[in-house]
Amino acid sequence: MPGALPTVAFIALVLALVPLALHWRSRNVPLLSIMAWLAMSDLIYGTNSTIWNGNVDIVAPVWCDISTKLRVGSEIALSVCTLALALQVYRVTLQKSRLGLAWQLGICLGFPLIIMGLHSIVQGHRFDIYEDFGCNPAIYLSVPSIIILDVPPLVAAALALVYCSLALVNFSRQRKAFSRIVRDAHSPGLSKSRYFRVMSLTFSLGLWNALVLSLTRASAYRNGLLPWTTWDDVHSYFFLVSQYPTALIPSDVLGWLYFNWSSVPISIIFVFAFFGFGTEAVTDYRACARWFEKTILRQNTGSPSSESPGQSDRSGSVQDKCFT
Repeated sequence: MPGALPTVAFIALVLALVPLALHWRSRNVPLLSIMAWLAMSDLIYGTNSTIWNGNVDIVAPVWCDISTKLRVGSEIALSVCTLALALQVYRVTLQKSRLGLAWQLGICLGFPLIIMGLHSIVQGHRFDIYEDFGCNPAIYLSVPSIIILDVPPLVAAALALVYCSLALVNFSRQRKAFSRIVRDAHSPGLSKSRYFRVMSLTFSLGLWNALVLSLTRASAYRNGLLPWTTWDDVHSYFFLVSQYPTALIPSDVLGWLYFNWSSVPISIIFVFAFFGFGTEAVTDYRACARWFEKTILRQNTGSPSSESPGQSDRSGSVQDKCFT
């Protein structure tokens, strides 16, 4: 099982990058942010499980300093990006335009960066290294850690579910007007099928995020909280690196490590399931295949007379569809 972690992580990384590349033209910042944060998290998981496969050696400490901060940011990012996506879904049913770009970037990028900085308050030591899993963020489990790291993603996940539910209620009341709502919404490429996929993904991720956060946090705090005394006391061993060989990790803790680790690939599967098989995605797959055959393999994929003179102008070049 441990040896399979890098393979699973890098397969999931490919699944994360495919919809990110195909939907880049949509300019849907929350959706693209979800894909980007998941891809980055999965890259970290794959790298960590490769480097620390069967060992807890203190190697690549700078990588650990950077990657653990990014992991802290990614945990809150998935929830707040899902909330931003839910807000967009809800605003479409109100016939309102998207959130402003500044608001979207603030929610999807700015807020996670703030949490990454605030993590230093409850970072009791440098980082932890678990055999096969690699470096993990160190957290001083206390009341401040609940406020800083746990409450925001749980609230965001709950609000995402609320806004998705309100969007569904609004849609049921305006079913006949939905075509006009979609047409008038300032959302490039928005269609009825895409709207339902976005709403379904948002609701699924909201439920999944709330489940993962609730279960993993309950496991982390099962032994109670540490007393918050003074800054100097909490950070007295700040440069310590804790190492945990698999043989010394209790079976229940190891099970939660696997569950927490697998939550990212599972989230990626959610995204790919909703956006990797859509009509637009299949069209782009075919366009990329034709471009590859024509440009790389130098094969003639069709007769020039099979297309009308203006057909390529109307639909855009194959290269544009594949790489934009």
